Amino acid sequence: MAYYKITANKKGELVAKVQVYTKDIDTGKNKIVTKRIYNEENLSEAKFKKQVEKFSLEFEENIADAYEQKTNQIKNNILSFPQLAQEFVANIEKNYSQCYLIRASKVVKLFNNYLESRRLYKAPINEIKVRDVQLFLNSFTTYKASKKSVRLIKQLPSNINYRLLARENIINRFSSYHLKKDNDKHILKSTAEKLCNRYKLNINEYFEDVDNTRQYSVETIRGYRRVLRTIFNEAIRYEWIVKNPVCATKIGAGSNNTSLRAIDEKEVLSFSEAQRFLNEVNSLSNDVINQKVVLKTFLLTGIRKGEMAGLKWCDIDFENKVVHIRRSRLFSELIGTYEKVPKTKTSIRDIPLADSLIRDLKEYYEWFKITDENFDNKLDEYYICSTIYRKPTAVDTPYRWLKAFLQNHDFKHMGCHALRHTYCSLLLSQNVPIQTVSKYMGHSDSTITLEVYSHFIPDTQDKVVNVLNVLTYR
Repeated sequence: MAYYKITANKKGELVAKVQVYTKDIDTGKNKIVTKRIYNEENLSEAKFKKQVEKFSLEFEENIADAYEQKTNQIKNNILSFPQLAQEFVANIEKNYSQCYLIRASKVVKLFNNYLESRRLYKAPINEIKVRDVQLFLNSFTTYKASKKSVRLIKQLPSNINYRLLARENIINRFSSYHLKKDNDKHILKSTAEKLCNRYKLNINEYFEDVDNTRQYSVETIRGYRRVLRTIFNEAIRYEWIVKNPVCATKIGAGSNNTSLRAIDEKEVLSFSEAQRFLNEVNSLSNDVINQKVVLKTFLLTGIRKGEMAGLKWCDIDFENKVVHIRRSRLFSELIGTYEKVPKTKTSIRDIPLADSLIRDLKEYYEWFKITDENFDNKLDEYYICSTIYRKPTAVDTPYRWLKAFLQNHDFKHMGCHALRHTYCSLLLSQNVPIQTVSKYMGHSDSTITLEVYSHFIPDTQDKVVNVLNVLTYR
């Protein structure tokens, strides 16, 4: 029931205060909703009273309708986004890949935090509009890098021994090269501090801070958008919403995969550098044969780090001299170490093995058999990437092996994926057909191989001219 009271303010103008009793939809407790009405038309007290009575009835009906509507939403089981997302993630955990589970869980957590800031966390999902989603996506434009960087502003003294710094793990050869060339290369501030402390230099004299703002890639934001769109499609399926608000949002421009870029020649080993790499690996002691085989396999097969970590002895076909790529082994803070099928369908592939790698693998095989007489019957239990105790290594251990090897043998700094790039560039530079290279790389399409590595294919202008000369010869 509505109550009202008419009074006069200091100016003598009539003002009405209307109160309606209702219940809080969340707590169920009684509450009062208040509305003030002003005599804007300058009516007499009697006419203003009739106007207030009419408004009070309408106001009471509106409050009752609003309460009934929200009650019906609960009765019809319209969930909030966090509630629906929780069901969605639980379904992924049962029926989809763990990679998708990790990605979806991250997006849900970020969007839940955003909804809480917008006071939409407990609201039914049909109250989330296009603009709410758009503002969320717009928030992923830039971010601050976790580690600060500095830029060289003054040539360092000539007495600095970069090889010694590399041996002391202060700065790698790749960063040293740029510092010596003084070409505006950024390095970590922590590295610059170690360097300056080592030679008792004033860091502010030689380095200046640089902006550590980074941009999110368009593909990352599109990945967030795809997860949200899928969750809101579930709300459409339940007939809670008519249109998906995510579909009306926009991200950047164009539809190309912006994550693809041409690999620079400086990022890979040249033919002579690759030969020296293999020679240095071959010279390693058999006390670290596990590291020796892993490093050699990276360069001579071009497999990804996760595929290397997931490689088992049952995947090595000595008779046909191929390695079967059937799984990846990865790590996530959400679920720890886990296995999954490779990145794409075409990533499930067979890669030929070089004779020298076959010999090393056979020797490595005998090394495994020393501790297990029944090893031949357990090939599906043992990983290639193992510790000296024949236990599987952590997923990132091969990178640490590679990093130490590069520093100890005076190679430029690079990651495991750079050896994959090297494998592809070497094959193309030796005129291996692009379709064959794409197949062994596990690319979904040879156009990806061309877009990223085409500049490694030798120039065939002379061959084209010769063909045309023969064609036009009379």
